[in-house]
Amino acid sequence: MSIDHLPISFSGAPGAFSEEASRRFFGKECGTLTTPDLKSALGAVEDGRCRAAVIAVENSITGCFGGVADALGDSGLEVTGEVVLPIRHCLMAIPGARMEGLTEVVSHPSALGQCRDWIAKVGLAQRAADDTAAAAQDLLASGSTGCAVLGSRTLSQIYGLEVLAEGLSDHAENVTRFLVLERPRDASELKSETFSPRGQVRSAILVGPVDEPRALRNLRIGLESLDATRVRAPFLGTRDGRNFVVEFDHPADRATEIAATVLSKLPWRKLGTWTQRRAS
Repeated sequence: MSIDHLPISFSGAPGAFSEEASRRFFGKECGTLTTPDLKSALGAVEDGRCRAAVIAVENSITGCFGGVADALGDSGLEVTGEVVLPIRHCLMAIPGARMEGLTEVVSHPSALGQCRDWIAKVGLAQRAADDTAAAAQDLLASGSTGCAVLGSRTLSQIYGLEVLAEGLSDHAENVTRFLVLERPRDASELKSETFSPRGQVRSAILVGPVDEPRALRNLRIGLESLDATRVRAPFLGTRDGRNFVVEFDHPADRATEIAATVLSKLPWRKLGTWTQRRAS
């Protein structure tokens, strides 16, 4: 039975960058389901309400997002793709507000970090919010003319906010990478899936528990000796500091072989193998 009609889940309110990434990956017409956190986004796929989940993993300026390794470790879903989304923020306020009247900007800590220099230059205080889209909802309800929200232009369209400045980022190359997670594919689907033998694909594995930090350094050396590239060992860590997500690029169809050879003495689980793609 096809599940293509099911929506895509993400963490956040309507208008979040995760929703934009979902539609860049699955198409503009795909339905989406908002959830309050990563666990809920993944759970919506596991219980069959959604086709896939799209979660933010890292930003090129502020680094990795917290809680991702724990969410991946607790989930039985498979990473099947990624999308890299260019990020440009807008400063938005309620209609009638003016730039000179603003005293404060609210957004997710990562968004504030991506525009820290610009915010300091215009002299605004910063206040962190768990979710930027939810902050936009709260701003509209409050009617405050002294507060603004930093986020995607989509938020202004959804919540009726006025854009006071746009194209904001302290660095020209500001991108956020998202992972796509789906329920594990069955044997017939795996047999029908082929990669170009000349191509490079990307894999992620969950390694741990790891009691000796030196093991991760040796893991990097071992992966690179087997033609793996862009090795990130570790890439993400769980809150307890004992389990780690490791990523590497490799020749097509060699993920399990490479991991099994190098990780013979460490517990590990494959999280997924996928091709990379960049949103335009």
